[in-house]
Amino acid sequence: MSWPKSWVSKTPLTFLLLPLSKLVCWEANRRLKNAQKSDFKRPLATPVLVVGNVVVGGTGKTPFIVALIQELQSQGLRIGVIARGYGGKKSAQPTFVHKNSDPNEVGDEPLLIAQRYDCPVVVCSKRKLALELLKSQHQVDLIISDDGLQHFALPRSMEIVLIDGQRMFGNRLCLPAGPLREPLERLNDVDAIVVNGKTTEALPNSYQIALTPVCFRKVGQSNTSIPLNSFAGQKVMAIAGIGNPARFFETLHALSIDGEEIAFKDHQSYEETSFRSQFGSKTVLMTEKDAVKCSQFSQPDDNWWYLEVSFTLPKTLLELITQHIKKPKFEDTHGS
Repeated sequence: MSWPKSWVSKTPLTFLLLPLSKLVCWEANRRLKNAQKSDFKRPLATPVLVVGNVVVGGTGKTPFIVALIQELQSQGLRIGVIARGYGGKKSAQPTFVHKNSDPNEVGDEPLLIAQRYDCPVVVCSKRKLALELLKSQHQVDLIISDDGLQHFALPRSMEIVLIDGQRMFGNRLCLPAGPLREPLERLNDVDAIVVNGKTTEALPNSYQIALTPVCFRKVGQSNTSIPLNSFAGQKVMAIAGIGNPARFFETLHALSIDGEEIAFKDHQSYEETSFRSQFGSKTVLMTEKDAVKCSQFSQPDDNWWYLEVSFTLPKTLLELITQHIKKPKFEDTHGS
């Protein structure tokens, strides 16, 4: 989501909302302390890695998880994924996501992961139930939770926080005066901080990564790809229904692509009739997350393309994760 100005710098509205912000910080601290008493972070028979945010809005979490799955599977490790399934109609009950699942039913990001890799993916608003269903039907070496840092009912053995290097923490205040879901002191408790993009801010246990454009792929026909320079100098329609649309548009600018830019809300749902009415036969460039939904009604003659991107993960970060997976396992006696 796009941040309001009052989240980036302190405005009169910021100070007006400050009492509510302090209340949110207090409640977040209270919930964390109660969770720590229940030993929510502990060694598990099947390690659970939570990849989450401390701010509202996109940080590149899903492409990071995609890159992580690829790296770990290349080492012969069996990976499972659980997620809330935001926007999906079936998120109330634990549901397996398959390559032909409806994104309106299971959510766009879980479907993207299921289509990319041969690994079990389960969605549920109660991630603990998703965890139980996945473990009951699959033997895996690691379960990755897409988001859920503040979902303390979910036991976990490792936590990684993703941060957008451009926006960082905004005005460093909790909601609603700022973008923080919980106070920044929470970063002292996580195992690693991954910064997407460049930043001058020093953070403990941090690793820097950057998205790299790979190619354009045809929506609905992902086996059809064209080079990155295919749209240079052309007028196109660029759409993005992600947490930080500006990052996608800036990436296109770096590829010398100009055009009309439309930022939709995160997890935007697309309907064929209205989509075709708005874009017709125009050349449309989008993110892979948008393509997951548009591929449901795309046709071979549509000139719609999504930008495939990738992360190169630091070797030291991968070693940290794999060492954690290989630690001695303990049977979970807390009912996870």
